[in-house]
Amino acid sequence: MPLRTLFASLVLAAFAGCSSVQTQKAAVPLATIQSTERLQLMVRTGDAVMDKLVYEMAYQQFGGVLPLREKEPYTGTVEITFASSAQSAFIGTSSTSGSASAYGSGWYTGRGYTSGSAYVSGHSTTVTTGSTFQWQNSTMIIVIKKADGERLWSADYGYKGGWELSGWVVNTPEEAARLVTKRLKEKFLKDFR
Repeated sequence: MPLRTLFASLVLAAFAGCSSVQTQKAAVPLATIQSTERLQLMVRTGDAVMDKLVYEMAYQQFGGVLPLREKEPYTGTVEITFASSAQSAFIGTSSTSGSASAYGSGWYTGRGYTSGSAYVSGHSTTVTTGSTFQWQNSTMIIVIKKADGERLWSADYGYKGGWELSGWVVNTPEEAARLVTKRLKEKFLKDFR
C-alpha cells in the first residue's frame, strides 16, 4: 500500500507541471549596460530574513556581471520579487499540518527598506506514521530597468520542485531561492551573448 501511495504522489507531482522561465531583453549590449549604468539591487519577499538572504544571493550571482552599487547615484534598478510555498505528499497513514502566511511591502536595498514593513507567521507539521516528501514551488521575477522606466531585461522563473530531480534536495525557500537565482544568472548571460 505505501508503494501505491508513493506512485500516486509522484503522478500528481508530474501533473503539477515543470519549471519554466520567460525572459525579455532590450537591444542593448551587455557591455553598454556595464559601462553606463549604476544599478541598485532591490528585493521583496514578504519576509525580513528572506529579503536579506535573497539580496545577498542575488548580489553574489549578479554582482560580477552587472554594475550593482550600494550607494547613490543610481541610474536604474534590479528589482527581485520572490515567493515560495512548500508542497508535500504523505506516504503512510496520517499527518496534520498548520499553515503559514507572509506579506510585506517596501523594497529591501541592503541598507534597509525603502518603505513599508514585513510580517511572517509560522508553520507546523506533525507526522504520526509514515513519511512526507516535501518540495518547493517558487516564483522569482527580476526586472532590470533604467531610472526612466526603460526595461533592459526581465525574467519570470516558475520553479516546480515536485517535477524536477532537484526537488529531492531543495526543501526550503532558501534552497529554492539559491537555485533559481543561479539559474537566472545563467539565463541572463545566455540572453546577452
